[in-house]
Amino acid sequence: MPMSIKNAILLLVVVTLCAAFSMRIFQGLDEMMGDQYWVVDTTQGEHGWYGMGLLPHVKTAPKDVVKAANTDADKTNDYIIYAQAGDFAGDSVYGICFGIPLIMYLIWFAFIFGFPDRVDPYLLPRKIFTVAVIITCSIIANLFLMRITADFTHDPLSRIANVAGNHASLLFHNAGIWFAILFSALGTHTHSMHEAVAPDSRQWQTQANEKFSWMFILLGAVTVLEIFLVKNKLALSDAAVDYSVWIIWVVIFMRMFGFSPKYWIKRGRGIAIMLVGTALTLVGFYFLERVTGNLGAGFASPILAKALGVENQNIGLSLMISIYLIFWMEFAAAVRMNGPVRKQVEQKAP
Repeated sequence: MPMSIKNAILLLVVVTLCAAFSMRIFQGLDEMMGDQYWVVDTTQGEHGWYGMGLLPHVKTAPKDVVKAANTDADKTNDYIIYAQAGDFAGDSVYGICFGIPLIMYLIWFAFIFGFPDRVDPYLLPRKIFTVAVIITCSIIANLFLMRITADFTHDPLSRIANVAGNHASLLFHNAGIWFAILFSALGTHTHSMHEAVAPDSRQWQTQANEKFSWMFILLGAVTVLEIFLVKNKLALSDAAVDYSVWIIWVVIFMRMFGFSPKYWIKRGRGIAIMLVGTALTLVGFYFLERVTGNLGAGFASPILAKALGVENQNIGLSLMISIYLIFWMEFAAAVRMNGPVRKQVEQKAP
């Protein structure tokens, strides 16, 4: 049964507010630095690290001082740069950075909590505990990743926080999605007093050939699309990140809407939500950048044009499209509008 429009709007508003608040935390970290670097303070403790070696002692230092020290002949006075403004929130590509927490909170609220219309009071404490564990695992995993990167960093001008070549907000929220999927697969938040009997797999009918053929057709299509986008500077020049998200989209699309066109045509409502929602999101972030002047959409962007040249003003378009296609697919599933429309069967009067 599809979710009511009122509840669907409520779910969308809640996850959007939570994503905005989460991004605001990362923006605050950037603002704390201003036009300075956070550098590792090696005078405190062994190598300046504490908290199981995951969190560094840092201090601020003017950029010109750091650059002068790191480019002179004396290597003993070099600074190890931990971060600079922009490493955390990614305001220059805000539309992309905002999409990941949006997906994360949608999974947490809709698929773990069952918000807003399927909240089970009996399982709610277990689900809250599961989300708390997800948050803890996400933070520890990211700090551990940053520490490993720091150990392998030899260039003192390399920024530790910017380990993915993107922004710390993407890393933390990606981990939130990853752990949410992991714990959901383990069923840690859905155990009830009466466990259901597992289905007898001996009765399953395989359609592997059809599934694989259409999966590779879709993968071929997104491969051609990615090549076109990269060649026309509508995607990151290092296509691995863009392409990996398109592959994820293919997998989720087949899970959500079926594995061949004969299923897709029956699920027009969900596919329409995916396409229309993505288009409206792109328009929304385009105008947001024009209004704020500092929250970049990731495409048609004066911020990227100024930083990377006019020819690169659209390099975030591919990633934005794939991310928001995934979000709106998940949203269609969350509001239970991704399946075929069931027609009411009229009963004949006796």
